[in-house]
Amino acid sequence: MIVARYAPVNLLALVPQRGLDFEPELRELDRLLDGDVLFPRVKADRGRRRPHSLTRGRHSTPVEVILRLLVVKRLYRWS
Repeated sequence: MIVARYAPVNLLALVPQRGLDFEPELRELDRLLDGDVLFPRVKADRGRRRPHSLTRGRHSTPVEVILRLLVVKRLYRWS
């Protein structure tokens, strides 16, 4: 079954603030990926891979996580 997102958890609220901040590129990409425009399109595309992908089977890695990983992979030229 294809999952859109994990339930939101603010991990920074659990850790004392130490002045942690994103790099400027990652901050902007995070802002762009926070919108809900791209996720339904990717979820629908992944749902076409198999007849019952959206309703049956074990839960997949959420679409949001996949997109963010692909962006970081591309940004840092990881294989």
